[in-house]
Amino acid sequence: MDHALDLLAFNLKLLGKQSKKNILISAGKQSDKERMLPVVKRLMELNVAVYATPGTSKFLTEHGVVNSTIHKIVDHLEPNILSFLKLGQLDLVVNVLTGDYDYDEKSDANLIRSLSIENGIPLLTDADVAIQTLEKICTDHARDRYGYHAGSESWNLRIEFLEMVRRKGGFSNHHAHFDKAYLISLENLKLGQVDMQKKWELYAHLKENYTHADLVERISRGVQKMVDQGVTYCRTMVDADSTVGLLPMRAALEVKRKFAGQIQFEVGVQPLKGVLDPASREAFIGACELGDFIGGLPSRDRPTPEKHLDIIMGVAKDLNKPLDAHVDQENNPHEIETEQLALKTIEHGLQGRVFGVHAISMAAKPAAEQDRIADLLKDAGVGVICCPSAALSMKQLPMAAPLHNSIAPVVKLMERGVDVYLGVDNVHDLFMPLVDGDMWFECRVLMEACRHYDLESVAEIACRRLPWHREAEVAAVPARA
Repeated sequence: MDHALDLLAFNLKLLGKQSKKNILISAGKQSDKERMLPVVKRLMELNVAVYATPGTSKFLTEHGVVNSTIHKIVDHLEPNILSFLKLGQLDLVVNVLTGDYDYDEKSDANLIRSLSIENGIPLLTDADVAIQTLEKICTDHARDRYGYHAGSESWNLRIEFLEMVRRKGGFSNHHAHFDKAYLISLENLKLGQVDMQKKWELYAHLKENYTHADLVERISRGVQKMVDQGVTYCRTMVDADSTVGLLPMRAALEVKRKFAGQIQFEVGVQPLKGVLDPASREAFIGACELGDFIGGLPSRDRPTPEKHLDIIMGVAKDLNKPLDAHVDQENNPHEIETEQLALKTIEHGLQGRVFGVHAISMAAKPAAEQDRIADLLKDAGVGVICCPSAALSMKQLPMAAPLHNSIAPVVKLMERGVDVYLGVDNVHDLFMPLVDGDMWFECRVLMEACRHYDLESVAEIACRRLPWHREAEVAAVPARA
């Protein structure tokens, strides 16, 4: 656990009533002892036992603080800090250095630090930080912040999370396919089990029945679902190919006008039939001219996905529009589309304008490979759009890979400085028959699948706008006089 989690664990330990929690205090030089005295006295109101090194123990006793003497490691006397740490008998350590070099104080401090980290014991080594931390511990427990209260809903993290989202300006849904939404039924539900390539073929037949009115109704239903749950920014892809032409794009643009003022709604193009076929490429480019961003699906043009990327990036440059490309969707350790996308982004000079949707197969690779690809994404300025339910639904493959959940390595990406965004992907269709577009549910799935229960950082992902939106918001803030 990291330091913040160690402190949280200590706060939860303090709720226990059956045993005292042991705190070690070595308060440093005389002035530090005097500054820390008031908060140490406050600590005594909690269920704690204070152990102090000889100099600190004498000072505390003189000022009426009950404590037990514990010897420094170098003294080789019992009770000793070393034996207490090794046996896990300390719950919090305050070890402020005195600057006394008559004995090897630094060696003592280094050993205390390493053993504290090894045993998950929170360690405070700066007098000011120690005072602030201990004051907060005392205040939080005086307010019973960590206790359970019958009739309260402190456990209801959904309420807390949605309030965070509200403060951040509302959800942002960066990926959907509303032109396909609401086409599932009990009769065709089992087709949801076939592989993705087969679904692409089946959809060609469904699309032959599209009408403008039907598309407007279903896309509107999807957008209304977003508005109803506090989404303030949403983007969808719609198909454009030799089967449907510009029909989905024109319907989506009508919906965009319909919801103007309620939500910022942007439309991009999904080349579901690829872009190497001349007729489909013509329809794709025509729709891109009308839309807000360019879509990509390099796996549709295998075995030459790099040609697909060259074409769609050429369109993105010609039209000066951002690009979202579906990459590494199969949870397959041999897929390399995320890396290809980053390299092509640099080759075409589109840094900061390209986003990879899914990037699931990154998680199927060894940790060192994940690090390398994440660093490449960062260098290319490529963000990753994660659609949690869709990610977990990927078909299991008979391939060897490190144990992982079928989802992009979100925590790794954040740690390496890659911007992560949230999307819902398909809604009630052959691809995702049960997904209903609930943004909170997608956030919860992300947290569970990635074991990342940091509500604040997940709310940041769920509300993150595109870089140029953020720049515009900053520019719109009036300068202070």
